[in-house]
Amino acid sequence: MQHYFIDKPHKSTDFFVFTDSVIGYELCFRSCDSIFSKNKIDDGTRALLEAISNTQTLSGKGLDIGCGLGVVGIALIKKFGVFMDMIDINNTAVSLTKENLIKNNVQHSANAFYSDGFENVKENYDFIVTNPPIKTGKKLLFSLMDGAKEHLKDGAPLILVIRKDHGMESLKNYLIKIFGNAEILDRNKGYYILKSIKK
Repeated sequence: MQHYFIDKPHKSTDFFVFTDSVIGYELCFRSCDSIFSKNKIDDGTRALLEAISNTQTLSGKGLDIGCGLGVVGIALIKKFGVFMDMIDINNTAVSLTKENLIKNNVQHSANAFYSDGFENVKENYDFIVTNPPIKTGKKLLFSLMDGAKEHLKDGAPLILVIRKDHGMESLKNYLIKIFGNAEILDRNKGYYILKSIKK
């Protein structure tokens, strides 16, 4: 997993295009070998989007932390007509997200940019979503939760996905500690979708 955070030079043969469907939309993505879930929408992201689509009504401007290829942000723009800021620590991921916004005709509804954590995030949001980088460790994960709280408007939700065996209970308890609340929106094949609201 650590290789994902290190930008490396790519050859043209490292890149390819795939299509996949989620929450009723067929989406097209340019990808490459070093990107997480490089040739399909991963199960965690799919579970996150399905839970949001089935249980939430989002509006305004959102933030996608760790956007990867841009799957979450693009799907939410399609579904809810929101505006998305989309951040990643991997410059290749940011570049591919920008291309994929164009491929899916939503380039005017999003802004993708590099950010190590929240260092380049300057505003507060109506919602924040993430399929977080669990394998980087609890310390980083919890710091992302702290940053998310700081960058949410009052009454706005943080919605994320985590596997039960990747520390769902400890993360849920941490969310309760800092937000004062956390609910399970859905559970799907070992994935749990958690929601906390900034009071």
